[in-house]
Amino acid sequence: MSTAPTRPSDQVTEDESPCQRTVEVAIPHVGTFVIESEEGGYDDEIMMTPNMQGIIMAIGKSSSIYEKNGPEAAFFKAIKLEYARLLRFAQEDTPPEMDYRLHHVIVYFIQNEAPKKILERTLLTQFADRNLAFDERCKSIMQVARAKLDLIKPEEVNMDEYEMWHQDYRNFRETTVLMVTGLELFQKSNYVEALMYLIYSYQYNKELLLKGLYRGHNDELLGYYRRECLLKLNEQAAAMFESGEEPEVTTGLGIMNELVVPCIPLLLAHDTEKDLLAVEDMRNRWCSYLGQEMECESLRKSPPVGYFWRF
Repeated sequence: MSTAPTRPSDQVTEDESPCQRTVEVAIPHVGTFVIESEEGGYDDEIMMTPNMQGIIMAIGKSSSIYEKNGPEAAFFKAIKLEYARLLRFAQEDTPPEMDYRLHHVIVYFIQNEAPKKILERTLLTQFADRNLAFDERCKSIMQVARAKLDLIKPEEVNMDEYEMWHQDYRNFRETTVLMVTGLELFQKSNYVEALMYLIYSYQYNKELLLKGLYRGHNDELLGYYRRECLLKLNEQAAAMFESGEEPEVTTGLGIMNELVVPCIPLLLAHDTEKDLLAVEDMRNRWCSYLGQEMECESLRKSPPVGYFWRF
């Protein structure tokens, strides 16, 4: 086995009526959920996101212009304020726990040098969000943003390219969820569950980084936790095997055969020194347990089918 198995993707279908919007979300191994919202209403969770809070703050700062010159002038002031704020975020050097890319797609686009038209349309779309209808001033500015969107001609923005950038950002967010989940499980010493999350996040992150330095997360950090998780899991399996008691021995062999061994080729694929040393350590340990150190050396060159020889 050289690559992790393909993870099923979520499926989303929508059904709209004049007064109600229904979204069916199919989650693999869990089930299908139906989400409904009243037309013209707003989502409390979305309203509390850093992105939406920034937009509301920008509209608030343009209130004096709104009173003097109307919603269109206030819209231009607000959108300039919000872009300047996000540009400042994009230029800051922040630690992983303060990664502004996770809260603002515009920051992600700026750092990865997305075309100006993609940035403009994305920011305009954010100001046109229907959740801004909760307040008369916000609603007026939202309507201006929607009117500006309607004026954009098809030839002015390549929608295929626009969707591609947004899909890349969704991939980045999904990779982040896998990474954070894996790290949380790792910290709780739940290495069996953590391993798959860390394997997937590392693989997906590698794909993101092929497009640019700021497309994904720190490669060495993810590589470190992936390697450490596999070593910890191998340590658990070895301890069970050393106990010499059932069912610990069987469980230990199962972990080694079903999780450790299939993931070893993934470490070998990237050929980093630390990964190679980790693999060698695991190989030697199990060969030592079997009392077949000399045979293991030759079996690496032409391994037969069996529990241990797929190393």
